[in-house]
Amino acid sequence: MRKVILGLLFTSLFLGACGNKPNSESSASSSTQQEITEKSSETKATSSKVETTSDFVATASEATFDGTMLKGNSYSIKITDYKVIQPGEAGNDYGEKPVIAFWFDTLVNPDYDNSAPISPNTAWILNFKAIQDNDPNKVNKLTIASLPDDKYLQDQSAEIKPGGSISSAVAYELTDTETPVTLTAESMMGDNFGSADFPVK
Repeated sequence: MRKVILGLLFTSLFLGACGNKPNSESSASSSTQQEITEKSSETKATSSKVETTSDFVATASEATFDGTMLKGNSYSIKITDYKVIQPGEAGNDYGEKPVIAFWFDTLVNPDYDNSAPISPNTAWILNFKAIQDNDPNKVNKLTIASLPDDKYLQDQSAEIKPGGSISSAVAYELTDTETPVTLTAESMMGDNFGSADFPVK
């Protein structure tokens, strides 16, 4: 968009310079100044649109996870909260082990072509794995537990429209209450987008 604006600006300047007589330099200068001001206003309006789309990246290969937000090109996932829930507590009413629960928002890019439906659960499960590195012999991937927040029961599998956002939650059974949980974001092909540790104490 910036290239188009600059292209229009240079074209206007070039055409303006070709059509002006030598004695009309000051009027050309003032009209150029007016065009620059107008273009500057357009650029400011455009940059505010860019801020609303800063939740997404241009291509899938640019996806990143910083510990709070997984930014993708079709959808992004923002972790809004997390906590450890003991057995018998609300959110882990019937569990026998403590769980780590994550609350998150799934945002779908307004430009997404809707070729494959996106739901909060699908987006999370396709991109995240939780590990407690407490076994010297194997990678200890944690098992998904029951939904830790009943208010998301209806929406956890709901299809999100392009430009829409739905909140949900997910929980994993802990294998101990000392080792931090490493949450890793990756593609289905195994491309690593980043990881973050979450204390469980």
